[in-house]
Amino acid sequence: MTRTRGADDDARMASRRMDKLERREQLVDAALRVAENEGIPAMSIRRVAEAADVSLGLVHYCFHDKDDLVSAVAARTVEELERAGIDALAQVGGTLLDALRSGVRGMWAAFSSSRQRQLVTYEITTHSLRTEGMRRVAVDQYKVGQMAVEQFLTQAADATGHRWTRPVEHLAGMTLAVIDGVCLRWLVDGDQDGALGRLDGLAETLVRDAEPVDVRLPADDQARVEAS
Repeated sequence: MTRTRGADDDARMASRRMDKLERREQLVDAALRVAENEGIPAMSIRRVAEAADVSLGLVHYCFHDKDDLVSAVAARTVEELERAGIDALAQVGGTLLDALRSGVRGMWAAFSSSRQRQLVTYEITTHSLRTEGMRRVAVDQYKVGQMAVEQFLTQAADATGHRWTRPVEHLAGMTLAVIDGVCLRWLVDGDQDGALGRLDGLAETLVRDAEPVDVRLPADDQARVEAS
């Protein structure tokens, strides 16, 4: 006689799924530690098992292979990038230049908080581009960054009564490219003041592509106001 699956079975299955998700998060933490200290090339399944103090089989249960693990680590760094974008939106205020400076500096603070973590993001990008079938990981990294910067620029302009004279997608792409370059140079020379100066220069360049929103009344209403 076939036994019908009941609520207890569903609860056990849900618990196992949750246990696996929690274990995956713990293993991603361990993988990030390995990647930060030793680099992505050293982040093997075996090395992560050692860092997490678990069996090799448990890591294989949660991740198919190293590429699957790299994808999970990349997803974690993308989540951090999204949070940096949200935090930058909270910095919007004052003049447009003030908003751009504080927002860009806010994003920079998140990027530069850990030199090792930032190195990991670049290593993930190069690993993904060199590994067949993983290009999407690198694409997703930049897609999230692009969306975060577009949101920031749009809100900065709206909050200060401006509009962009060039497509915001173009300006966001330029902003992301400059921040990327500033970050890479900072990884090489460690010059924090120089990095902040370049980011302030970026804000000053961006503001030239904005104009105040015309708040004049519609023509008929404006004529009545002037006639009165």
